[in-house]
Amino acid sequence: MFSGFLETAFLKFAIQYRFVFMKTKRLTWILVMLLLFSLRDTIPQPINHVSPGKEDELGLESQEKTVQVLGETKTIRVLYKPKGKKNHFAALVLETSAAYIPKLAEYLQAAPKANVLTIKDITDNSIARNEGSIAYVPFAFPDPELPIPAPLLYHEIGHWWFGQEPRWVAEGVSSFLPVAMEKSGYHSIGILETHKVNSWWGFRQPLPKIDFPLKDNSYPDLIVAKDFPIYYEKSFKIQYLIYLELGGEKYRKFLISLMNPTHDSWHDYFIAPSKIISEEKTKGVISLLKLQKEINWDQLLAGWVQKKGYSSQTKTLLLDSDSDCIVDYEEIANKTDPYLWDSDMDGLGDFAENTLGTNPNEKNESIDFQSRIQKYGIILDGMDDDWTFLNVVTLIQPKLPGQKIPIVEFRYFIKDNLLYGLIRSDKPYTEYISKEKDLYFFLADNSKNKERVGFGFKMNQNDVYGWEYERTIGKKRYVWGKVGKVFEFQIDVSDHPDPELVLLPLINGPSGPSLGHWEYEKPIVIPLQKVGSANGIEKRSGFSGKI
Repeated sequence: MFSGFLETAFLKFAIQYRFVFMKTKRLTWILVMLLLFSLRDTIPQPINHVSPGKEDELGLESQEKTVQVLGETKTIRVLYKPKGKKNHFAALVLETSAAYIPKLAEYLQAAPKANVLTIKDITDNSIARNEGSIAYVPFAFPDPELPIPAPLLYHEIGHWWFGQEPRWVAEGVSSFLPVAMEKSGYHSIGILETHKVNSWWGFRQPLPKIDFPLKDNSYPDLIVAKDFPIYYEKSFKIQYLIYLELGGEKYRKFLISLMNPTHDSWHDYFIAPSKIISEEKTKGVISLLKLQKEINWDQLLAGWVQKKGYSSQTKTLLLDSDSDCIVDYEEIANKTDPYLWDSDMDGLGDFAENTLGTNPNEKNESIDFQSRIQKYGIILDGMDDDWTFLNVVTLIQPKLPGQKIPIVEFRYFIKDNLLYGLIRSDKPYTEYISKEKDLYFFLADNSKNKERVGFGFKMNQNDVYGWEYERTIGKKRYVWGKVGKVFEFQIDVSDHPDPELVLLPLINGPSGPSLGHWEYEKPIVIPLQKVGSANGIEKRSGFSGKI
């Protein structure tokens, strides 16, 4: 089961090694990809199974952990070749899987069928997939120095429950499960991890240019080659739409109704689909949706799954009119104002209030917000509202002449060896994004003993992954950023060799001089105070991205 991450991953790989990144042409990489694989059946037969005890002769090592899953003892086993940092990456995969699988089973009220759940590193450039006996995931990709982000791992694990057709359900549900559990309170992965999942599956990307209802069709290679995201990005959006329409608990009941865990003879590893899904596929899915909510699902899913032609209602899933990091469809479902970032006008935006657990439709006292934000920390959403409740360093510079996208403000503070920063322009960045293409932020590292040239972040509302450019020594790390009305970022500075980090913020396009920058002669000097080991604002399950 290919997981549709190659285009995103290849683009990330390209920009990690280019100071000026250029947009990758989709057709080129897809044609190469098609040489490496052909579309498989939804449930392939297990192949290349590694029997217990055979690791040594294949040059593999394993790490294992026993967990309780709905009262059953299961062993999670990761296999890998002990090369480079793979031992550490394998430990991250094992830790994340051991936290996720029991929670997922509890959420779906069904344990995976196998007693040993094996996850194997991909080392032969083959595709990510779950073959039942083994789930194959690259432990490091696209950069061999960094672990694979968790969304792909979550996806392949999900296929042990949802390996069945129709494909738009199997792929979309497997991708969306961690978001559904976070939103409904079954497994807290945190806001940053949720952003990573949404970003990985292209939630804020536009619909593919070659678009059609997914239904039960097996799409010809030519169509897939021209716009592969239709399988994964669109199927993820469909599940988001269904979740918002049903609500958390009814969506969970809908997912449970898709499975038949008591069917023992269907497959050795995958949970069987319910009878109506086996017999009627998409038509059966619609019938199960109607059991949860009696509406015209054929009309609601028009353009997405059923007949052609999107309704104006569901296309609001692709809009964020007030740029508050909540799509309009979700605001309508939550009864907040999709055109006002702070529906109750109490100084804190709707996204931040949802994150902190306050009601975005009822005014709250500032002192309550301040207490909650000081405990939680910065909410990475491309907004500056939460910053006003924290004691941070704020630097202002006048609009410099000749700048197309001026930088006028820089804020920062450090907590637990994590640097949180905010960069503001004279207008919301969402206005610039709508007019310019392929923009990115670059924080040039001007420190005395700098270990890299700088940090880069795409100016794209879908992206949260940043990159270090040309790190020469030390430990490579992920960096994170979120753009909206402002740009927010998070950098781990625990191993920085100097007592201060010196940054020069720039805004660049695909070529030519910078479109905006901080004054060159006055870079931003950030004193660092090291405290213990690097931890986040609060501990969350899932990859921390720290090496």
